[in-house]
Order: sequence, then C-alpha cells, then structure tokens
Amino acid sequence: MLIPACFILSAVPFSPAEYRKWGFETIDLIQKQLFLPDRRLYGEEAKASEPPLHPAFTWSVGVTLQALNAAASSDRKYRPLLQRYVDEIGCYWQTEGPVAGFDVLPMPKSKDRYYDDNEWMVLALVNSSDILKSKKALEMAKNAFAYVMSGKDSKLGGGIYWRESDKASKNTCSNGPAAAAAIALFEKTGDRALLETAQELYAWTKDHLRDPTDGLYWDNVALNGRVQKWKFSYNTGLMLRSAALLYKYTKRDDYSVDAREMQASSLKHWTDADGSFTDDVKFMHLLTENWLLADKLIPGIQDPKPTLEAGLRHMHDLSRDPLGHFGNKCNDVPKKGNYSPFKLIDQAAAAQMFLSAARYE
Repeated sequence: MLIPACFILSAVPFSPAEYRKWGFETIDLIQKQLFLPDRRLYGEEAKASEPPLHPAFTWSVGVTLQALNAAASSDRKYRPLLQRYVDEIGCYWQTEGPVAGFDVLPMPKSKDRYYDDNEWMVLALVNSSDILKSKKALEMAKNAFAYVMSGKDSKLGGGIYWRESDKASKNTCSNGPAAAAAIALFEKTGDRALLETAQELYAWTKDHLRDPTDGLYWDNVALNGRVQKWKFSYNTGLMLRSAALLYKYTKRDDYSVDAREMQASSLKHWTDADGSFTDDVKFMHLLTENWLLADKLIPGIQDPKPTLEAGLRHMHDLSRDPLGHFGNKCNDVPKKGNYSPFKLIDQAAAAQMFLSAARYE
C-alpha cells in the first residue's frame, strides 16, 4: 500500500538534536561560501564555484544576524562569528538625516533606506546584545528604532511607511515587526512607553490589514486606502509574535484570542498536503519560530510541532540541492542540479528555522 508522504513525515517525532545539526551545517556552509574576508561581511549571493560579488543587502544582514544569534546561543564556538559581524555592520549605517538609519548597502552611497530593514536589525541586535552582553549592540538597536519611528505619521490614522524615499504605502511588514521591536526594547529597558507604542502599532495594523475571514494579514494599504491583499507568512508571523508577547505583559484576553486564531489559520494556510511549507524560506522562518513562541505563551493554542516537524523534514530532505543549498521556496525540489546562484537570505533563513526549532525543548 502506498503511504502518503505527509503520514510518513508526521510519524517522525519532533527532533531538536537533529534540527541543531541541520542548522549548524547550514551556518558552516554560509561561512565557507558566502563570507567576504576582505570586508569581514557576507555576500548577497554566489555561484557554487565563485565568490560573492558584493555585500548582502540589509534585509539579508538582519536574517543572517538572527541565524548567527541562534547558532551562538546553541554553541559558544559561533560567538566569535557573531561578534565579528556585529562589529562590522556599522558600515551600513547611513548618517544622513532627517534621522540616521541602516541603509540597504554599505557606505558610502546615496541614501536608500527601508523602515522594515531597520526593524529586522532592531530585533536581531537586541538578541545579539543578550548573547554577547554587548552594550554596543543594544545601542545600535535603540538608534535603529529611532529611525523606525521617524517613519510614522498621522496619514491613514497612524502606522509606519515601508520605504523612506517612496511613502506610497504602509505595510504589515513595517508595522508588525515595529511592534515586536518595541516589545524587545521594552524587555531590555523596562520603558513602559515602548509597550504602549507596541500596542498602538498592533492595533493600527489589525484595524487596517487583518483579513476578518481568517485572522491572517494582508500586505499593505496605499495612502488612498486601497488594500493589497497578498498574504505572506512573515506578516502574520510578526503579528502573532506581537500578540503573544502583548498577552504576556498585559494579560488582555483579546491578544490571546488573536494569537489562537492566527496560529490555527496559518498552520493550515501555509502547509501543503505533503507536509511541506508553501511560502518563501525568507518569509516562512519568521512564522515557524513564532508558532513556537506562541505555543509557550498562549494557553490552549494549537500545537505547531507536528506541522513544523513535517515541514522542516521536507525542507531538509527534499528541498536542498546536491551541494546543500536552499532555493527560494520551502517546497522547492531542485530539478536541474544546483541552485545557482544561491542566496544568503535563503540559507540564513533555513538555518534560523532549524535552530529556532532546536531551542524548543
């Protein structure tokens, strides 16, 4: 009798030790093939037999920092790699006004900054500051958050823009992560104003970009009020994170209700019948890690572990090329040999996905 792949995958128990091994293997591959020794940075992409041509974009930097955070939390031998990267990423800091912030590429260059890029950096640097006991990393996070909040105004009743030079829309990806970043800094500083900021940003995003039919999140709203109804997993992932943490600190029932709805809907929406995840790796890692966070914080929430086990195993066993690289989609199956070029953000997101699951004991 033919046994469906999803049954085979879900029959395997949740395996933190195995995920840790997979995560370290991916980190080591990044170090070997995407590190730029002359710049002490990582490259955006490379071909299997060629070095990267230029440093990574800031979005990739934030994901790579989180992957290194996860590795360094699990094994001290990765802490020097994390420390070196924290020390070097100041070259992305663009001091031009009105408020300084991380630019898309290292200086010197003309200004091109995104508010969501800076939010990923806040979240990563707060984690780095904990692992490294680094006041410098925390100060960088605070400065990046100041830039983030410069992207907020009263149009559409509040909310943060996506891109500084093109203030055409306010996106879930620039508001959900901003709420999560405010909570992360609140946890470090105890400043209650940051918790209030998180609640305000969460409420604005819920009011403007939540799909009432399933509790998941649309992509953006233009200044004319038109909503772009694409759904990407990371948008719901950061709103799930914010809801779970806001419940932790306020004990308001509406946050726990929201979290339970997002968890149940997203577990269904972004998984396929074969057990695979259906979104991009660079989006999906931010949902899977927050499934686990919500599972710890929200009473009665749907258990994500069977779904997570099936998706992670599918990625590792079927979605890598013969050289160990991941493609764009979690459920990619390489049909023509190697992914070439392979991207830093995809490898780092996969590593982060494995290692965040490994920490859930």
